[in-house]
Amino acid sequence: MNPTRRHVLGALAAGALYGKPDPVVHQATGVKIGEVTPQSAVLWTRRTATPHRNDSGTVRKGHGKDAKVLAPGTDIATLEGAAPAGNGLVRVMLETASGREKKRTLGWVELNAANDSTHAFRIEGLTPNTLYKYAVETRGGKSKKEDGALTGFFRTAPVATDTSSFEFSLVSCQIYCRQDREDGYWIYDSLEKRKPAFLLSCGDNVYYDSDDPVANSEAVARYHWQRMYSLPTIASCLRNIPGYWQKDDHDLLSDDCWPGIVPPKQAPLKFEQGQRLFREQVPLPEASKPLYRTFRWGRDVEIWLPDSRDYRSPNDAPDGEQKTIWGPEQKAWLKKTLANSTARWKVLVNPNPIVGPDHARKNDNHANPAFAAESLEIRKWLRDNVGGSVILMNGDRHWQYHSVDPEFGLHEFGCGPASDEHAVSPSRGEDKKYHQFLRIKGGFVNVKAVPGEGLFIEHCDVKGRSVYQKAFRT
Repeated sequence: MNPTRRHVLGALAAGALYGKPDPVVHQATGVKIGEVTPQSAVLWTRRTATPHRNDSGTVRKGHGKDAKVLAPGTDIATLEGAAPAGNGLVRVMLETASGREKKRTLGWVELNAANDSTHAFRIEGLTPNTLYKYAVETRGGKSKKEDGALTGFFRTAPVATDTSSFEFSLVSCQIYCRQDREDGYWIYDSLEKRKPAFLLSCGDNVYYDSDDPVANSEAVARYHWQRMYSLPTIASCLRNIPGYWQKDDHDLLSDDCWPGIVPPKQAPLKFEQGQRLFREQVPLPEASKPLYRTFRWGRDVEIWLPDSRDYRSPNDAPDGEQKTIWGPEQKAWLKKTLANSTARWKVLVNPNPIVGPDHARKNDNHANPAFAAESLEIRKWLRDNVGGSVILMNGDRHWQYHSVDPEFGLHEFGCGPASDEHAVSPSRGEDKKYHQFLRIKGGFVNVKAVPGEGLFIEHCDVKGRSVYQKAFRT
């Protein structure tokens, strides 16, 4: 097999990732560190059948209407980017980078092919604001020798009284067919160099319905995750930067989806399977807990991560007081926790826009007429109860923007897509009643919190260069 340029780049990245180019490491999809608190973290692992992704397989490039389902009998392992699950066991070794605490070992766990050989280690009893180093080790069976270890670092969150400055970043909309470099995406290279305290991935992590091949089975859906997260730039970045993941329509089932919808092209794959696969593929709260959650980072910042898919009414239902995206229980939780928060800055990160404005043709979010009643309720409540301390952020839209609601004064920042190639102009164009900033390119949002001074928000292009700044002074 003649190596492609990406194969060479992947091997070089693997060398950096693993400490040396060790062919016996069987973690081609890397690790994901998530749900970090002052005392805990979740470390997601997966053993793969081969040391590296298949960079010489059949390439699938269709997008949108050109995206097709796989022909019956196609072996997914033969596709470019495939990293099939491998049988075996996994364990984690953890210690503080300073070596001041005793090394901990989370013992061998047998992996299950029914869960794509993934496992999420839930690590408790950590020390706040402390740098930890870890090693994830696998082996092919109980009597087998250990594979090479995958190593990295992460820092726990500070306590709620901590006044240290920090940064975090927001990304969205990464479609495989529109990468902007041979080994993945420039934004992950930029983020790895910037080293934010954590990363927020607010949905559309993969595209089941519009990125070839169309996911019409759990096996093909899992292939989308394998192909994306084995990209060298992503795997390298996530080795040392913790994340918090949200899902949206494309990484759940289909465009603008809701519970009960059955897209014919993706049958027999169901909404409920997409829900379960999302929990399988990223580090999240325990299955018994809802995916809407909030977390505190130091004295000044608390972040809310609502779920915009699991509780929603059908998009085409008549609008009114009962029509909802968040559902009554989540909405009550959101209002209660926002009102009770003592953080100076309350950052509400919704997968979809609340303020917008959006495409004229869309009908699935709070910036659209289809959910106007709940949108009005939410925006009025935010102004009346946490106005002056709440900042809205979102993904989903394929342009970068900063808007201010002309009626309620709420600020909203859209991060834009992961690459310039995936950017598209809003059908309404620039709306001067709303837009303080509009850029039809890819990139991310970066936020710096400086206690006693304020919150400093910037839009960055894919290479990390600042293209717009907004300061909120304390």
